[in-house]
Amino acid sequence: MTMDFDVNLMRDDRCTLVRVHGDIDVVSRERFEAALFEVVETGEPMVVDMREVTFCDSTGLNAIVAANRRATEHGTTVALVALPPRVQRVFHITGIDKFIPVYDTLREALGDLPSTSRP
Repeated sequence: MTMDFDVNLMRDDRCTLVRVHGDIDVVSRERFEAALFEVVETGEPMVVDMREVTFCDSTGLNAIVAANRRATEHGTTVALVALPPRVQRVFHITGIDKFIPVYDTLREALGDLPSTSRP
């Protein structure tokens, strides 16, 4: 059985919010990674809301790590929000949560963003 997958971008003056729904796996990785890279190329901080992610395999983790690496090269940031316990466990076991900030709430993530907006 295949799960629905969707990714939506919402921009404001402080960041781009990427909302993800469904499984992040080998089937959805290309679309997911393309959305992340699209945001990174703008140079805006990115917050990835994962509250509706049902599964994330190694290809999904690799997409997030690659986007974070590229964001660092562009002088911007990536943060993750609202990881379901099953997904959060994978990020903790792999140690990814040590170098990509993970927040419980969107409010917390937004509170850590720089207060100045981009021109």
